[in-house]
Amino acid sequence: MISLNVLFTIFVLLFGVIGAVRGLRKELVVVVSGILALFTIQEVLPRLLGDLSGTKALLLELIVLFVCGFLGYQTPAFRRFSESGRFNRDTPIEIILGAVFGALNGYWLVGSAWYFIDRAAYPFPWITAPDAATEAGQKAIELLQNMVPQLLNGNGLYAAIAIAVLIVIGVMI
Repeated sequence: MISLNVLFTIFVLLFGVIGAVRGLRKELVVVVSGILALFTIQEVLPRLLGDLSGTKALLLELIVLFVCGFLGYQTPAFRRFSESGRFNRDTPIEIILGAVFGALNGYWLVGSAWYFIDRAAYPFPWITAPDAATEAGQKAIELLQNMVPQLLNGNGLYAAIAIAVLIVIGVMI
C-alpha cells in the first residue's frame, strides 16, 4: 500500500516531466483550464444544481476536473494552434519553466481531485483516509490543507479568472 502524499508527489513529478516536454506556453493553457475548472466547480455548479453533497457532488467535480484538464492538455494539439508556431519550445528556459508549470498543473489537478475525495469522506473502497495517528497521515492531512480549492476561493478565484484571461491573451497573441 502507498500513502496518498507519496502518490501525490509522484504525480506532481510526473506532471513536471510532462511539462518539460511540452513547454511553457502549452502548460500555461493548462493553468487557465485549471482555473476554469475550479471556477466552474465552486461558483457555477452550486448556482445551477443547488447544494449537492456526497458521491454525486464528488463525481460531478471529478468530471469537471477531468474534462477541463483534458481539454487544457489537448488544446495546443489543434491544427490552428500547432501550426502558428507559438507553442514551440525554443529555449532551455522555456523547458525549465514548462517543468515548473507542469508540476504546478499536477499539483492543482491531482491535488484538487484528492481534496474533493477527502471532502466527500473517501467514498471509494480502494482509497482510505489518511490515519492521523501516523506521521505520514499527519503530513497528508497537512498537505490537504494547502490544496488549491482550499486556497483559491471567493474573491481570489475571481482575480484568478482575470489573470487567466490575461494569460490567454498573452499566449495567443
